[in-house]
Amino acid sequence: MLLIEADGKALLQAAGIATPHGVVAAELAPKLKIPGPWIVKAQVPVGGRGKAGGVVRCETEADVNTALKRLIGATIKGHQIQACLIESAVANSDEYYLSLMIDPAQYGVRVTLLREGGVDVEQNKPSAANNRLCVPNESEIASAIRKLAASEPPARQSTLIDTGEKLARLFMQRELMLAEINPLFVGANGCVAGDAKIVIDLDAVHRQPELAALIEARPAVYPDAIRKLHDGFDYVEVDPDGEIGLLTTGAGLSMMLIDEMTARGGKPLNFCDIRTGLLRGDPTRIVKVLGWIGARPNVKVLLVNIFAGITDLAEFANLLCIALERTPAMKAPIVARIVGNGFDNARTIFAEKRPDIAVEEALPAALNRVDAILRGARP
Repeated sequence: MLLIEADGKALLQAAGIATPHGVVAAELAPKLKIPGPWIVKAQVPVGGRGKAGGVVRCETEADVNTALKRLIGATIKGHQIQACLIESAVANSDEYYLSLMIDPAQYGVRVTLLREGGVDVEQNKPSAANNRLCVPNESEIASAIRKLAASEPPARQSTLIDTGEKLARLFMQRELMLAEINPLFVGANGCVAGDAKIVIDLDAVHRQPELAALIEARPAVYPDAIRKLHDGFDYVEVDPDGEIGLLTTGAGLSMMLIDEMTARGGKPLNFCDIRTGLLRGDPTRIVKVLGWIGARPNVKVLLVNIFAGITDLAEFANLLCIALERTPAMKAPIVARIVGNGFDNARTIFAEKRPDIAVEEALPAALNRVDAILRGARP
């Protein structure tokens, strides 16, 4: 889960990494006590804010308030801007790019140091000169950073290595998935993190009370993470204006399903891994998912996709029927693709209790049903 920049920088500051002087404002700024010119940045947990108009350079305090008026309440990639970070602009420095990222395919940590940062950094392809793969170990990561900084002038080497070592310690201690500083300003006074892109592992938060506190302090910013912390399963809105609600299990299967529907031109609302093995005869989790989906006005169809192994589909069918009775807000048509243990009994239960549910065993047939409903629902 991506943290907003202000929270990411709070972690950097605690690790001893310098950041620009700044203040978070949720309305018009009071008399600014930090020197200008200023950069006003929308605080939403998504990338690409600059290209979306969410980062504004301001020369006067009047410009700052004009930027705040435009940004607060607006949306970027489906996320409403509730606050902005106002920072002093950093001058007389070169921009670098420094990142540590879990590389699951290579079973290691990808360490990258580039001499040019900025919004178009992705155009710089990783090479042996700026990229290292190492085992997830603080000393190994620090060693990789020292090697990557070896070609820099001596004065810059020392400050880059110092910042890199602090970032490596933070990365490992907080069990992060990504720690990216772009731009990393390097000047006469050392390194300053101009931005912070920090991705945390929600499955590790129970071991990280500091991260849990960051999430709990901003329930409106991190609603999906709050749900997982409180309810114990994954529900993530990928498009608040989505038309297809998903009640699914299996993280990989759910992501594949979202990709498949998007390729067909559909607009999925959410990712969901309800973890049917943990339902244990209780429909509470299903009731919560149906309530969240039913609250979204653009949802035109609910797709249930359950692949049962240990879970008995008949038990799931009964729980879904109970949950639907308890969730009057869920009015959209339902397509249930179920496959696995107890399919025939589950189909019988749906036929008796909820004959309105279209039951399919094959995924293509279920997706075709969803497409047909969407075509009928659209004007």
